[in-house]
Amino acid sequence: MTLLAVAIAAGTYAAALPVYMFFRVSRPVLVLGSLTEAIASVGEDLARRDSVLDQALMVARGLARRSRAEPDSVAAALFSLALRAAFARTDEALSRLASALTEFVEALERGRVPNATETLIAVEQLVRIADHAKDAAARIARADVVAGQRELREAVDVARRDTIIWLIVGVLFVPALAYVVRRRVWRPLSELENGLAQVADGDLTVGIPVRGADELGRLAEHFNAMTRILRDRAEEQGRFAAAGELLAGVAHEVNNPLMAIAAHAENRLADPAIDAEQRGEMTQILRQVRRATKLLRGLLRFVRATEREVTSVNLNDVVRGALDLVSYRFGVDEITVGGQLDAHLPAVAGDAIKLEQVVVNLLSNAIDALHAINPPRRLTVDTWVEDARVSVAIGDNGKGVAPEIAPRLFRPFATTKGRRGTGLGLYISRQIAREAGGDLALVALPGLGARFVLTLPVVAASGPRSSTPSPPPPSPSAASPSLAEGAQAPQVAQPLAGLRVLIVEDEEGVRGPMARYLTRRGAVVDQAADGIEGLTRLRAQPADVVLVDLRMPRMGGIDLFAQLEDEHPDMAARVLFLSGDVSQLAQSGNTPVPRERVLVKPVELFELERRILEFARGGGGEGGEGGTPG
Repeated sequence: MTLLAVAIAAGTYAAALPVYMFFRVSRPVLVLGSLTEAIASVGEDLARRDSVLDQALMVARGLARRSRAEPDSVAAALFSLALRAAFARTDEALSRLASALTEFVEALERGRVPNATETLIAVEQLVRIADHAKDAAARIARADVVAGQRELREAVDVARRDTIIWLIVGVLFVPALAYVVRRRVWRPLSELENGLAQVADGDLTVGIPVRGADELGRLAEHFNAMTRILRDRAEEQGRFAAAGELLAGVAHEVNNPLMAIAAHAENRLADPAIDAEQRGEMTQILRQVRRATKLLRGLLRFVRATEREVTSVNLNDVVRGALDLVSYRFGVDEITVGGQLDAHLPAVAGDAIKLEQVVVNLLSNAIDALHAINPPRRLTVDTWVEDARVSVAIGDNGKGVAPEIAPRLFRPFATTKGRRGTGLGLYISRQIAREAGGDLALVALPGLGARFVLTLPVVAASGPRSSTPSPPPPSPSAASPSLAEGAQAPQVAQPLAGLRVLIVEDEEGVRGPMARYLTRRGAVVDQAADGIEGLTRLRAQPADVVLVDLRMPRMGGIDLFAQLEDEHPDMAARVLFLSGDVSQLAQSGNTPVPRERVLVKPVELFELERRILEFARGGGGEGGEGGTPG
């Protein structure tokens, strides 16, 4: 509106000057032109009549019969009173002269010469009177024309003066106009630009002043509201990130005792002297350790920020992983899970971790919706393929989505959970789906409830490599069925015979059971409590395989690996890493460690033996539960 007002004002100002000049100067010019034309016309008529009176008697008779001429009424309206009176006297004198000439001619025709002579004297006197009147009218006409010219010059002078004043006022008006534009348009836009630049730099505390109720004022209000919401959401995300960091640290501390428990249980199962009841108890311990490990790795995978990695993904595996993460809520909230997963589902191209986040978000939303209703509470998960597109549908029998909310459900900060929701879950989920070439949509149901459908295109046969995890390694019970059945443990071979292994681990509860198991399998095992002690032992006696924990006091596994690369590169090539927190690998400044050489705790002793054998034989570490950081 400000810019429109400025444009209208500038246009009006520019147009006013020629309009003013037209009305100020054109009137006297037109009057002077019309007056001059009228005077010339009347003067020409009078001159013609005067010439006719000087002609012969035959013309005099014609003059006697001529009607009296009157100045044009329109032209006479332009004359002054004095000029009109002068023209009237001249016309009257000429009329009397014409009458006298007529009498003179008539007297001559009748033979009255004396009367004609007297009439001729009177005619000459009337001629002098008419000439005098004509001269007087001419003087007055010239005076009127001069007055009109003087008025025109005065009008031109006044117009010139007013034009100069008008231009000066315009020059003075430009700074005022520039000030208004700067205050109402330029400064708010500049403040908004600076605010956006600060937000782009990560400063969400910025606010810009609201300087009016116009469009820019409302834009400033929306900007401040946006930064306030972003600040609140950033604080929530910061708490979430802090929780993720805390979880990563806790995972390391939890994984160590989990591995110690599993290792002790496996060592007990390998003891042929334990009875069937103890063997069953140890098997149950191992089963619960695996359950805790699976849940902990799923949580770490969910919260860890990683680079986008597009692979071939089986959405059934994604759904199963997401269900594992939220399964604890099904029993607590009395939710029945149903649906059908297509066993012949083709792969899709996408980031498996991000797709799992999408499914977890949809499941969590459904669980929250079901929590608001009374049982029975039903949640359905279905997968199918149609028209070269794979779909995952998650539905519930909750209250559904209100019609007025549905159109804006996928917009940023739109939430149906009040203060408990961030309003970003569905928006980010749809963005992830669209990045993978698919979409996420809300499908209306005829009854109650909501149903969200994630759709992705089927990956081409020559697409990216599959990220579907390799089948898990056989557990101790699977490798040795008699152990799970409570039978006596058979005598085992020693596949690690002659292999020298150094275990560098700060926790004896983890290091000891591993050393006993590997020793029983034939390896020559040495132990060190930290990186410094491990370096000392390696300098004294090289090892075929070095098992190094990433996080230890005094010197951790990363520092030990870097030291070995400097001193003994061949020994650095023999290092396998153990860790319950692989986030250290991505920290800046750390020596790059091949991911296939990292075993994520807790790793079962049978899997540890398999990986050591592969590594020692040069097979290097593909596949298996510990092959890829969880």
